[in-house]
Amino acid sequence: MRNALSLLVVTTGLFMACSTPSKEKQIEVTGEATMKVVPDMVEFSLSAANVKPAMKDAVAETQAAVNEILAVCKKYVQSESDIKVSAISTNKSYDYRGGRDLFNGYEASQVLDVTLKDITRMERFTEELLATKISRINNIRYNHTKSDSIMREVNLLALEDARKTAGKMCDKMDVSVGKVLYLSNYNRSNAFDRGVSYAGSDYNLQLYNKGFGGAGFKMTAEILEFRGSAYASFAIN
Repeated sequence: MRNALSLLVVTTGLFMACSTPSKEKQIEVTGEATMKVVPDMVEFSLSAANVKPAMKDAVAETQAAVNEILAVCKKYVQSESDIKVSAISTNKSYDYRGGRDLFNGYEASQVLDVTLKDITRMERFTEELLATKISRINNIRYNHTKSDSIMREVNLLALEDARKTAGKMCDKMDVSVGKVLYLSNYNRSNAFDRGVSYAGSDYNLQLYNKGFGGAGFKMTAEILEFRGSAYASFAIN
């Protein structure tokens, strides 16, 4: 009985060893691609803010300023969907003096997010904005109206780079590239690396102390750089 049990254990162990598949030989590569384009649009936020002893006065002045800003925006922005107006925000305002916070009134503020799709009008647009009671121009960022299509093209170029890299490495080792085992523009070993990035800068302008009116500002649109990565695994033949 003991011999029969030993034989069963040995036979079972042999079957398990034979039925366990060997790990497929593979190569893991990363492809990179970049594309530089000239921007054709600019996005930014416009803010109006006022501090008054009475909240209703702060709200009224801020709403009046926003109405002025909105009237200018509608002259230059092609679609109403490219102008988004936030709800008005109110809060107490304090100044730090003599080592303590001193209440100096109520602040009311409102923000407009604007997309200008004709950057040749930027200088004239800002000239008219500066003639209003605007407080800040924030997050000035150049972009492209076809950024999604550009990014998809960059991802395909990164994929082609990964395929070529795998081919060159296999040729060097006298083997050939087999079927695709894994393919993504997300790095599975790094959750924060999405394989997609955009190179651009944000600019902020504080205008509380500006003299109303005057020339608009002219900013040279920087070249945009779209970067993509592709992560792939191929079987080795």
